Amino acid sequence: MASSPRPSLKALTGVRFLAALHVVAFHYFPRQGTPEWFQRFLEGGPSSVTLFFILSGFILAYSYLGAEETVRVEPRAFWAARFARVYPVYVLGLVLMTPPLLDFLIRAAGGFTQEVLWKLSSTGAAVFTLTQAWAPPVACVWNCPGWSLSVEAFFYLLFPLLCVPVVRAGQRGLWASAAAMLGVTAVTSFLWLLVDQWSAASPAPLLGAETWKQVAAYNPLLRLPQFLLGVVLGRLFSQRVNAGQGMGPAASVQAVVAAVTSLAIFVAPWAGAALAFKELALMPAFALLIWGLADGRGPLARVLEQSWAVRLGEASYALYILHPPMGFYVRLLDHRLGPGLATSSPRSFFAVYVALSILVSLAVFFWLEEPARRWLRSRLSRRAPVSTPSVSPT
Repeated sequence: MASSPRPSLKALTGVRFLAALHVVAFHYFPRQGTPEWFQRFLEGGPSSVTLFFILSGFILAYSYLGAEETVRVEPRAFWAARFARVYPVYVLGLVLMTPPLLDFLIRAAGGFTQEVLWKLSSTGAAVFTLTQAWAPPVACVWNCPGWSLSVEAFFYLLFPLLCVPVVRAGQRGLWASAAAMLGVTAVTSFLWLLVDQWSAASPAPLLGAETWKQVAAYNPLLRLPQFLLGVVLGRLFSQRVNAGQGMGPAASVQAVVAAVTSLAIFVAPWAGAALAFKELALMPAFALLIWGLADGRGPLARVLEQSWAVRLGEASYALYILHPPMGFYVRLLDHRLGPGLATSSPRSFFAVYVALSILVSLAVFFWLEEPARRWLRSRLSRRAPVSTPSVSPT
């Protein structure tokens, strides 16, 4: 059977914007006067990062592995391409967050002391080398969204090695691997529940209760099953497209079903022991959402593959990385030069802040992110040829 044309995955680019906007709303949307169900939706913002991780694995597998029987991803070329893709905007976020971070450290220490210099240098060593996710106390200190790029860097490091078993596995093995990733997440969720109960009951838990929470939130090993789920699904999707099998009769509605299911999980009143399994519940819903949107059929996919949605999706990485410094500077301008919307009308301030953040992210995408990526690729490719994925993952 002749292979079908490869889908462009435009809807997956569009959905990235919605996930990034969810994270922005989690950090900055005013909670006062909002219904409880909407507050629960907002508090679920960090879980949208899980969607990013699954989506990243899916697109990398689709772009680099496809359905070929023999594939070799040249490590140096792959790493160069990923570095050129993510690092320029990442560094911009760190630079923009330096003044507020320095101000906070100086105020806390009562002046520019050696302690401030030590904290700045030790944290900087971690964040500029993308290793902060391995060090819980500094994972979210200097431009917090950067912790997820630290996790992604670990995934990128492993991806050329993961390609070999993924390519060798048949469809049955890939489906079994997808189920195994959910099983591993279930086990780690249960173990985390035990650790959480132990740290809560212990008067002086080892390393401190807060450190264990940071490990659960940021540690790359605990996030690895999410990325691997995306990788095996991306390989399976490529094989079905290559074989001309299609996604089945329900493909046109499954993305909508998955989106509704995801929203229901977000607004459900998770509490106590059940909260440890929220990410586990979201993983299959996100996987189905990505699978359905990748097919490009159905009402949700048609909306998200519109040119305006794709453009916002392309700028979503800049929005995600830059929204904390944007929050600081917009609030500063509002306080010193503006009408004081942050105090008098918090929701109006949020609307202005989001609009400005989107405009800045679009400008950064066109005038920094893309030119810097091309420039870095041209320099790095002198040592190793760099292949470009058909869709750039976040």
